[in-house]
Amino acid sequence: MSPPVEIASALGEEVIPSMLDELEKYIKGGNRAAALLKATEVVEADPNCVEGLWALLNCGLPALRRDGSYRVDPNLPEAAKGWALAKKIVSIDPTHRGAWIRGAILATQHLGLAEDVLQWWEDYRTHHPTETTPIVEQAALLIRMGHYAEASQRMEVLLNPGMDEMHREQLFRVERMNRTIERYYEMEKLDVFEPQNPKHSAWKDIDGMRNLKPASEKFTFFMLAGPLVIWEAIALQMFPSIFSGCFGMGFAFMIVYASVLWVKKISISMTDKRNRPVLDLWRAIEVEATSGKICVPENIREAKLYRTVMNKDYPVAFRQRIEKIVENNETLSKRWEMRFPEWVEFDFPDEEE
Repeated sequence: MSPPVEIASALGEEVIPSMLDELEKYIKGGNRAAALLKATEVVEADPNCVEGLWALLNCGLPALRRDGSYRVDPNLPEAAKGWALAKKIVSIDPTHRGAWIRGAILATQHLGLAEDVLQWWEDYRTHHPTETTPIVEQAALLIRMGHYAEASQRMEVLLNPGMDEMHREQLFRVERMNRTIERYYEMEKLDVFEPQNPKHSAWKDIDGMRNLKPASEKFTFFMLAGPLVIWEAIALQMFPSIFSGCFGMGFAFMIVYASVLWVKKISISMTDKRNRPVLDLWRAIEVEATSGKICVPENIREAKLYRTVMNKDYPVAFRQRIEKIVENNETLSKRWEMRFPEWVEFDFPDEEE
């Protein structure tokens, strides 16, 4: 039996390069259907061909925009298959950054596999220990799940010696994440919402808002700032002697600007307070997705708030997966706890002066 196997292997080594050349031509020419067929042929000939697997992953998903987002959301079978292919690619070639990133996007945004993604990024760090992206993404996911203290600890790793320097957009994102932690950590310090607990008081707040839509920060700001600015304009006209000239105009501008900033701060606080049940509902949905079991009460799931949140904030594959979880009707245990990876610590050699 061995000679035929050796012959087939030799033929494969000769045929696959030409097949990959054809595959590249199809991809460059934008013929995704032909590229998908050719990638399938390549993988059938060599199941461990990274180029073929990567093409199969990309061509099996909707086309991408320039910013990296999908033109059309992938459905559940497409996202699940892409996630499986990404895992296979990195198992063969751990240096394939494209597969790491694409797999993380699919598992986080489209499948809701929070626990798996935390471990995924930690595995990525074993091959790229100085990169900051895994830490930022882990912290963002922990914030989403309500683990603010753990998120803060993860972001401290960004300051460790030897870590790569963050680019500008990443710095802005980390700054926003720090503000979010400061804003919500104190709110939950005494009473952390645990969706797996059906008797938690937060469920009453969610139930009280179930027939409403989430509040808009922009709408709240304009509703408060509009009348204030009109009132200030009228007041300025009543005292023309005070606000005349360059100094007076500058002083008037500073008053209006300061009042707008004040109203902005108030509108953020009001919106956060009003949308607190929405934040809790997000967390409950994320817990359902990562655990594969239900915790959202039926009366809330059938209400306006739940439908609005699901249609607005989650893509097609995520919604389809939640529907399957609901169909299975397995209740989440009260003792459920989110599983964290064993955080890896790296000792980088000191740079020679």
